[in-house]
Amino acid sequence: MIGSSALARRRDYGRLVMIPVAFLLLLFDAIAVTQRAGGNAAPWPVAILTFAFYGLLIWCYLRRGPAVATSGSITGYAAAAVAIPLSFAVPLFRGAAPTAGPGYVADALILAGGAWGVWSLRSLGRSMSIIAQARQVVDRGPYRWIRHPLYVGEIVSSLGLAITAGTAVAYGGWLAFCGLQAYRAVREEQVLLSALSGYRSYRARTAALLPGFL
Repeated sequence: MIGSSALARRRDYGRLVMIPVAFLLLLFDAIAVTQRAGGNAAPWPVAILTFAFYGLLIWCYLRRGPAVATSGSITGYAAAAVAIPLSFAVPLFRGAAPTAGPGYVADALILAGGAWGVWSLRSLGRSMSIIAQARQVVDRGPYRWIRHPLYVGEIVSSLGLAITAGTAVAYGGWLAFCGLQAYRAVREEQVLLSALSGYRSYRARTAALLPGFL
């Protein structure tokens, strides 16, 4: 007889979808960081962080436990479905290669956001989910200070990609990405508040995205 936990894990369709998607995103992002404007490759730490991030993403999906609750918001699903490819589309809207100053700023943002994202994903571990789901309250790593550090890392690194692209369309895509991430955070909090008894107290002592501001 299959236990309820094992049955839930067998029905984790998100795992079946996201693991192959993560491999495709890894390939796409690897191309993006090696074929930038002007034909210049990104610094090697960017490539290392890219592989580390997607390796961790796959590891998290392989090991994650069953969800306690899942959002039924269609708009929340749509926001996630649009935000993921949008962040990878930003580098495609490129113009001329950035000059040295903006180029260094872009690389610094990509590195900082990528490192923060890897730390956030490692801390999130088995509670990782693309759509709004509740598993357990995570308060380790950067989650000690903010509730959505993974989104912060993605926003920062995608800003670096927008600067690298250097076009108005790229910056517009980045702004749209920020709005989608904020909306996803709101939807996630609704599920977490309703499903996890300890989340309300955790929410009261942390910021959503930036300590002291938001």
